[in-house]
Amino acid sequence: MLEKTANGGCKPRGFNRRRFLGAAGLAGLGAAAGAGIARAVVPVAARPGPEMWPEPPLAACTGTAVSVCRFGARGDGHKDNTAAFQKALDHAHAQGGGIVTVPGGRYLFKGHLTLPGETTLEGEFRAPPAWVTNKGTVLLPTEGRGQPNGTPFLTSQGNNVTLRGLGIFYPEQDAQATEPAPYPWTLQHGSGDNLAVLDVALTNPYQGLNLELAGRHYIARVYGQPLLTGIYVDQCYDIGRIENIHFWPFWAGNNPAMGKWVSAHGEGLRIARSDWEYVFNTFVLGYNIGYHFVKSPHGACNGNFVGLGSDASGRAAVVVEHSQLPGLLITNGEFVGDQRPESEGLIVEASNEGSVCLQNCSFWGPSNRIGTLRGKGAVSLIGCTLMSWDKNRRGEPAFLLDGAPTTISNCLFSKWGWTGRMAVKITPRCASAVISGNTTVGEKFMVQRPSGTSPRRFQIAMNVAAGQ
Repeated sequence: MLEKTANGGCKPRGFNRRRFLGAAGLAGLGAAAGAGIARAVVPVAARPGPEMWPEPPLAACTGTAVSVCRFGARGDGHKDNTAAFQKALDHAHAQGGGIVTVPGGRYLFKGHLTLPGETTLEGEFRAPPAWVTNKGTVLLPTEGRGQPNGTPFLTSQGNNVTLRGLGIFYPEQDAQATEPAPYPWTLQHGSGDNLAVLDVALTNPYQGLNLELAGRHYIARVYGQPLLTGIYVDQCYDIGRIENIHFWPFWAGNNPAMGKWVSAHGEGLRIARSDWEYVFNTFVLGYNIGYHFVKSPHGACNGNFVGLGSDASGRAAVVVEHSQLPGLLITNGEFVGDQRPESEGLIVEASNEGSVCLQNCSFWGPSNRIGTLRGKGAVSLIGCTLMSWDKNRRGEPAFLLDGAPTTISNCLFSKWGWTGRMAVKITPRCASAVISGNTTVGEKFMVQRPSGTSPRRFQIAMNVAAGQ
């Protein structure tokens, strides 16, 4: 479907996955299925030709890359660069889009910026930087101290906005304080689709990236130490992608008090409503919750999560409060507890209704339990390695099944560290359980289940103890 442009030409209307599936896609797929594997043939006369999508004027192909220095920016760490950067971004947008380049330097900002559609704000880095405070291209925001709900430092407005190759460092955040000063989001999506954040260091923001309504977002190669929340996703209805994230104590690693605060309050990734979120090769260290799946007024998440890592998680590496019915698919995860007494690897709350499936994941470190599984949605762990639970030596099981219909199959319960003796404890509230084909190392496979329950409800079979 075409629509007229301002110059009289035509262009395709903005593609929407839901509109496509609802209006034509599903019907077309059904027709194709009914006719075998039919090939759709578009008559030549109906195909778009050059007259429908005219070539742009030659002047539009000359490029619009400009340096912020052209508009008076100065990376000396003292001059306020808010106006100069905004002029450069607005200029690029007015030319139809382009790249605004930022040479190496320390650029102070006393205000905030709007990143308009079709523009890229680009620094010197071509790989994810770390420990960035005064090397390469570094932006220094100062506005909004003490105002976590204030105006974000950066707001994207429009389609195809990219932030790339720079570091963001809050110079007035005190690395030796016992807790951080609140600030607004470093970047918040405002409107449009296809927001990209690439090769960026979020050195010490209070709140990192807010991706609400950011359809088809692409976040890749972002390092740093966001202190309260690293990345937040909500109302993403068209497949967002997050990959190669590394949140680690790059800034306050020498301050135990700050680390303790982050461990008590911080979250690496917090994900609410997202339809088909793809998260790949991400790692967070020292947060209260590594990956937190929640429900906003707009709903919860389903998605594919591969190569997740969460180390030294205060409360838990993964907490699922809510998920959509299609569920969360978590593969190749590595999850480690910390020294807090009740630290766990996986917590599925009683509020959850969607499925949670973990395959080929490994849990270790000083955990109280590997997992506490509640809720109505089915939970499965298949081919996982499980070790180091019952660190408080209270007789805790690796897994407490306290509601969720659960399958634990082909897993290895290894005796290492604080490993307790009991593998699984089933409470009367557990809807059902299948515990089969698992192996323990060094201990007899022990499962405690309620007495007098039907064997159809709890199936426990073919579990072995290696060497016994």
